[in-house]
Amino acid sequence: MSSKAKLAQAYYDLSVMLDAGVPILRSLDIAIEGRRGYLKRVFTQIRASIAKGTDLTAALTEHRNVFPPMDRMLIEAAETSGALGTSFKMLSEWHEFVHRITWRMIMGLIYPFLILHIGAFAFFVPDFVFGRITTSQFLFGALRILMLLYVPTAIVLACIRLKERVPLFGLPLDFITLRIPILSQAVYHMSVCRYAKAFSMMYAAGVPVTEVTERATRATGNAIIAGLFAGGAASVRAGGLAWEGYSKRLLPQYLHLFQIGEESGELDKTTEKIAEIAGDRADLYFTAFARWLPIFVYMAIMAVLIIMIFRLFVRTYSPLLSF
Repeated sequence: MSSKAKLAQAYYDLSVMLDAGVPILRSLDIAIEGRRGYLKRVFTQIRASIAKGTDLTAALTEHRNVFPPMDRMLIEAAETSGALGTSFKMLSEWHEFVHRITWRMIMGLIYPFLILHIGAFAFFVPDFVFGRITTSQFLFGALRILMLLYVPTAIVLACIRLKERVPLFGLPLDFITLRIPILSQAVYHMSVCRYAKAFSMMYAAGVPVTEVTERATRATGNAIIAGLFAGGAASVRAGGLAWEGYSKRLLPQYLHLFQIGEESGELDKTTEKIAEIAGDRADLYFTAFARWLPIFVYMAIMAVLIIMIFRLFVRTYSPLLSF
């Protein structure tokens, strides 16, 4: 089970206990009993911090590598409103969704990647068998081909890991992500979902709308999409409505719902509806991307293998054809 799935299960257990009226310390005791490994240690430390008088958000902040910014932000808003159970349930569903989509793409990529590794080694087999290259040259040649896959993958993973600590690393990654077909739409709607969900939770908790617009913008998870909402806080500070400061590049449906929510005074309900709509759309696009990505990778690998086979044929039989 991945870390996302384990965290989702821990959040769900806490949401059930809290919704049943169990105090937070007792809920953590029950959650700790069902955990193993690092999560058990983390929740034990959180329980100890809260017992000493630390609030839940501060206790979670001590473990930034485990609890993402969005988690801490929503839990902080939920502490103010007293809706911790609802917040943990929402976060459980969120992490379960991320785990499901990630696992679906990984499973789809296993077979194409296996073919790529077989092809990388098979390309040098004839030269190795006929003694034209040594064992070290054989392995180095295959590794050189595989580096075309591993180096870009390592760079992307490094940018993802460093994104929270050094935003500069995340900006190019966010920009490139929004240029990838299908995935760009999935990320767009997911970012809107995160913004609307954070907005709904904090607004319902009584957080001032100026602060809500600023903090919800940081919850989008994508710097480019965050820029579409950045004008909301400035508009509110100038005496206007938040939606008036949003970029017109947002879908008209989302803008109209924000407008209706502010004009009706029911922003918490309309933003919750926006989060629901955007989440459903993101799910559809992520599902489509998870279905097409392995096919695209497989076709690219097959094209490379065809070229490799042709070059191998020419190299092996050109002396005979010349004779």
